[in-house]
Amino acid sequence: MGKVLSAGYAELYEEFLAYEKPRVTAATFYTRRSLACRVLQWFEGTDTGLEGATVQDVLRYKEALSETAAAGGEPFTAGTANQYLNMARVIFQYLVTSGRRLSNPMAEVPLLREPFRVCRNYLSETQMFRLLSKLSRFDEAEGMQGKRRRYRVHVIAEVLYATGLRQHELVTVEERHITIPERTIFIPCGKGGLSRTVFLTGYAAQVLETYLDKGRAAAIPGYKDKGRPERVFGSWLGDAVQVELRRLCRELDIPVITCHGFRHSLGTHLLRAGCDLRHIQVLLGHHNIGSTAAYTHLDKDDLKRSLDAYHPRQWKTQGEKA
Repeated sequence: MGKVLSAGYAELYEEFLAYEKPRVTAATFYTRRSLACRVLQWFEGTDTGLEGATVQDVLRYKEALSETAAAGGEPFTAGTANQYLNMARVIFQYLVTSGRRLSNPMAEVPLLREPFRVCRNYLSETQMFRLLSKLSRFDEAEGMQGKRRRYRVHVIAEVLYATGLRQHELVTVEERHITIPERTIFIPCGKGGLSRTVFLTGYAAQVLETYLDKGRAAAIPGYKDKGRPERVFGSWLGDAVQVELRRLCRELDIPVITCHGFRHSLGTHLLRAGCDLRHIQVLLGHHNIGSTAAYTHLDKDDLKRSLDAYHPRQWKTQGEKA
């Protein structure tokens, strides 16, 4: 991790982590531990340090990140550099909150522009229907263990596709968070440590209700005796779900998707069906609508069809007035 922090900065590091831990998810906290250490190391090596840093110092840090090489020797991507800049912003804000600074110099510094990337981790509506239909026929799997595994993935897939939950959010769902009559799941600590409520479709609610009533005992034998038995899908989804998805996608000759692919697919399908982009933003739990646009995929054929359908200067059919 590079040079060791001095006593003062090491103390600040531990204090900051203790402040952040209850405010973010376990996955976010794990990432921030490494990022925060590297940010502190850089500013510790400056003349002003963290407490005296100005906007000019932060701009120098931004420039240094653009010249930093990753482990493979390639320069940091804009996305990676922005992770460090965001971490610096959070640390400076903590210094303001704790009374060590009067202002956050990162507040005036924009992030690097990231290239727009079209997500490929998704299925079309027809492909998704085929995958979900195959999963619903879990009794066709070989052996009792195979049937249990496929049934569990069937329930997980229906919940993910209905709610757009992130994988780490789904792992933390407990039975007390679910209200079947209202078709809701409360997520107490989602991305960024923020809580939100997601909604189930009628079919997904029925599937989940059956799972809670009697299916879970079959899918996860002895779950009450295992760690974190209150968690609906077990304490860890593990690779088993991904392996089953990969196996079935290849069997159906459709693109292989991960658990996160259900989230991408949901956003894309809602948009194509005419759902308001702001509604999709809320359903997916995005704070920035730009993130929603990145999750939705519009390929060239979609755009050409829209142009043909709505542009006033279309070719006229034979017999129409020009």
